[in-house]
Amino acid sequence: MANTYSIDLLRHNFKYSLLSVIATGAIVAFTVDPITAVTFAIIYGALGLVMGYCIKNKKSVAITFTFMAVVVFISTAILIKLSNLILGQDLLKSMIQMIEEASKMTRKLYVGLGVPKEQIDALLSRLIPSSEVITMVFPVTVLLYSLLSALISYLFAYKIFNRFGYKVEKVKTLSQWYIPVKLATAILVIVLISYILVVTNFPNALSYYFNAQILFSFIFTINGIAAIDFYLIKREMKGFLRFLIIFFVMTSPLANIVFIIGIMDYIFNYRKLDYRRIRK
Repeated sequence: MANTYSIDLLRHNFKYSLLSVIATGAIVAFTVDPITAVTFAIIYGALGLVMGYCIKNKKSVAITFTFMAVVVFISTAILIKLSNLILGQDLLKSMIQMIEEASKMTRKLYVGLGVPKEQIDALLSRLIPSSEVITMVFPVTVLLYSLLSALISYLFAYKIFNRFGYKVEKVKTLSQWYIPVKLATAILVIVLISYILVVTNFPNALSYYFNAQILFSFIFTINGIAAIDFYLIKREMKGFLRFLIIFFVMTSPLANIVFIIGIMDYIFNYRKLDYRRIRK
């Protein structure tokens, strides 16, 4: 859907594309429901327009991806706010209720199988976070969702747009991903500030700190996965085998090692991908 709006913008102009978003929203409102229509217009419409603008003006992958992620984040925040104001429905509370219901059903299932209560509680505490934790880390969850949505949308755009004759810059393969100094510095500053807020007993400081820690872990874990993929390619391993190895590592107790690999790869620039840090 977002790619359709982007193509409209590339073929015509912003005004035409905006009218296309409104018309699509109106059709969805009549054929499905107004809530879905608003969702399409806010998230996919805005995403498509920004994507089309960046591609039309030949922006780099990094800039295009950043703009797309910001738009998804803002659009999702607006949608959550509108849902609360118009429908009186708190999406966060609804999500927590769904998780709690799933937890109760899982508990009943294990009790029926004769699993001891202590083991059930230990298992659920590891797999399902508490409502307090979910509320606390909700902002970074939306941020990670925005990053993933932007990446998937761009990957689809690359395939679709090239079929229509538009040249779209290709995203680098996973093994070529690395953390630029500016991004690493920004994340470290965020973590440091959040830690200072905790030490000074600033209101809601713990929430800021948890969100910063999750973002920090996520970014460097991705860097670790990219580093592992890089070295597996050097071993001439095929794509599917590399996927299986990475999947096994990430779903095992070895997952924490990937984060450490990401940290070490950034500090020492083992892959020599950041040319600004290569000593001559």
